[in-house]
Amino acid sequence: MGVKAAGMTFGWILLAVFLAAALSGCGVRVVELGAVLPLTGSYAAYGRSLQRGVLLAADRVNREGGVEGRRLEVEIRDSASDPQRASEEFRSLITALRIPAAIGGGTSGETLAMAPLANQYQRILLSPSASSPRITTAGDWVFRNWPSDEIEGRTLADFAAYSLHATRVLVISERDPYAEGIRSVFKERFGAAGRSTRSLALPADAGSPENAARLAMEDLGDAQAVLLAGYGEELMPLLKAMRERGFDRPVLSVSSMAETTLLRRYSETAEGAIFPRPVFDPEATSTDVRAFVSDYRARFGEEPDTYAAHAYDAVCILAAVMRGSGVRPQEIRRGLLTMRNYEGVAGVTSFDAHGDAIQPLQMCVVRGGRAVPLKEVLGDALPPLQKRVEELRFGR
Repeated sequence: MGVKAAGMTFGWILLAVFLAAALSGCGVRVVELGAVLPLTGSYAAYGRSLQRGVLLAADRVNREGGVEGRRLEVEIRDSASDPQRASEEFRSLITALRIPAAIGGGTSGETLAMAPLANQYQRILLSPSASSPRITTAGDWVFRNWPSDEIEGRTLADFAAYSLHATRVLVISERDPYAEGIRSVFKERFGAAGRSTRSLALPADAGSPENAARLAMEDLGDAQAVLLAGYGEELMPLLKAMRERGFDRPVLSVSSMAETTLLRRYSETAEGAIFPRPVFDPEATSTDVRAFVSDYRARFGEEPDTYAAHAYDAVCILAAVMRGSGVRPQEIRRGLLTMRNYEGVAGVTSFDAHGDAIQPLQMCVVRGGRAVPLKEVLGDALPPLQKRVEELRFGR
């Protein structure tokens, strides 16, 4: 009896080993990616949207069979809105989990901090939201499916010059790579044909929004419009304090203003502000967009924003590349560089030789706590701004 039991036990062990070996080749293995996002800290509002997009995309990929029959899993780490922490988390994902690619960072500063590691270890870093022009030359392993500030800064400058007819603009910026990139591009483009800008880089010790607003109002001078460059969590309180001091000039801002939670929280403050953003239309009739919006609403009880859409696309892009080219880092890189016209929920994406996304922007205006495409309300929204600029230019 004892011998027979022992024999049966040994047989079961052999069977278990056989089944495990068989199953490992039949679709139960895992393809693991990483993500480093600002889930806490100053930029948590953006990180939350990005994380939700990542989670929904992983679910979609797995519903559709994963990556060549293997389940896709994404290990998400919190950067705490700190570039150094982002770098440490990215290194851990590379060395401990051996990931071939990661989504991140959520900000330009985080992405630039992680870029040297991506190049050192030859791992893909794909950011769904970083826009600094410096990322263009950050290395062969760094990609982004969000347009560069080169595009955003030029778009803002052309709008200020040719739509608002402004000749003097005060640029109020934070001291970070994102804001500095916008300011630099805007200043160069707007400065053509005799137009001028003044720059106010908010010092780190500016203190309260009220104190920062005092500095801004003192520097306003004869500027006919203001451009706020930076992240909404800092800029919205500043704008609120400026309005409380009587500020009434046209406000231009940047795509970071498109985060839906911030717009709702500061709906009155942001009303009438104009900014460019990548094209994301939650009302689009395509099957993929409708499914994404429906899934987002059902799971999170909110409307998706452009950050969630770009993070969703980033995961789906990597999955599509791995299905077609392979899961090794070199194969993923080759697949990204040859990708053309990927139709995602945030629009059509291709990558240039530097890993930058080729994507259009649209101008939006804040109406009732929502970002509304300017073209839909152009005749109502633009003339009052043009009139105010004219009054400031010519004193009438």
